[in-house]
Amino acid sequence: MFKLKDNTLDLFQEGAKYLATLSKTLERKSRFDNDLLYSIAAMCCEKLFVALLSHYDEIAEHHMPVALYKQAAEVESDLTPEMQDTCRLINRFESICSLDGFGYKTPNDDELRRIILGLQDIHALVKSRVMDNG
Repeated sequence: MFKLKDNTLDLFQEGAKYLATLSKTLERKSRFDNDLLYSIAAMCCEKLFVALLSHYDEIAEHHMPVALYKQAAEVESDLTPEMQDTCRLINRFESICSLDGFGYKTPNDDELRRIILGLQDIHALVKSRVMDNG
């Protein structure tokens, strides 16, 4: 019988690849603009949280970072307030689920740096769960 957990490693690895691309920008200027880097960060966050939920055999019911965090917090006690802050920061730049929303904004270099550092912490937690095989 298929279990969501069977996809956990693949989902985690996809998120890790996005994070590797983002992490390189902490060392040197990226050839990608902040719009593209933000999109990669949003996809990274989503993949990492979907992998974490999958580890617990849970289906992600949302795609926005704060909603994913809240759902994951129901099954993962080691999520931190700082990780929630990272999700809130990512959420600040898009308002696509509201007809009256502002659409998209572009984070500045400092905001992107904070997002990437926060995603590294989320990645470390998810990695500890995924590689635990428990």
